[in-house]
Amino acid sequence: MVLHPMARAREVLRFYREFSGALPDEACSWAALLNTPDGVPVAALLVVYIGPLEEGERVLGPARRFGQPLADLVQPMTYVAYQSLLDGGFATHGMQRYWKSGYDESLSDAGIDAIARGGENLLSPFSAIAVFLIHGAAARVHPGATAFGARKNQWDVNVITQWSDPSDSERQVAWTRDLWSSIEPHTTGATMINHLDAEARPERIRASYSGNYERLAAIKRKYDPANFFRLNANIRPDTRFASPDRGEDQAQAVGSE
Repeated sequence: MVLHPMARAREVLRFYREFSGALPDEACSWAALLNTPDGVPVAALLVVYIGPLEEGERVLGPARRFGQPLADLVQPMTYVAYQSLLDGGFATHGMQRYWKSGYDESLSDAGIDAIARGGENLLSPFSAIAVFLIHGAAARVHPGATAFGARKNQWDVNVITQWSDPSDSERQVAWTRDLWSSIEPHTTGATMINHLDAEARPERIRASYSGNYERLAAIKRKYDPANFFRLNANIRPDTRFASPDRGEDQAQAVGSE
């Protein structure tokens, strides 16, 4: 990571927008607004290059030279070390979690401003706002070739709220929803399927499957007409089995008759 003061979050995010869009397939990067383990609010650039060290230093150089960072922690490391780098902050057992997520195709200045305001007012010291660009090989596959249809260069914006005391859940969830209400208008209305939650509206689920929804629904009607597999980002097989008026429990009952 390369760490900057939270007060410079807007500058960091604008730099990140241009930097991430020019990266080769061998590199990827995130921008994150969070607190360090000792409680310092920072705007972080997380960068990685998988390949020769000399080329990696050239590709990642602009992120290390940008501004006047508080710390530059970029260094050679094993792939396993890279994969587990954030486990301590975002995979701790027993932590309470709630998040919102969505795709942003432009990462506009207005969207950046909404993200930065959230970073400047994190309710929990364990929370973060993270942005990363989907690009490269993942964006070159035809959208209809697989179930995953979001095959384009776009940023994934995530508000990841974490807290330790279960009694604080209502306050933390309300904060997340309020922040997301200011960020969501800058998104496409879709998100990664594994970022959907039980609150997702049917139209959001449909949008997140992109143009593949009807094709996947046809498969669902053939192999699971009763919608038995429904505790997911649910693709409904048929309106007879699941409608906004009847709900999923009633859908199961109809399918079992």
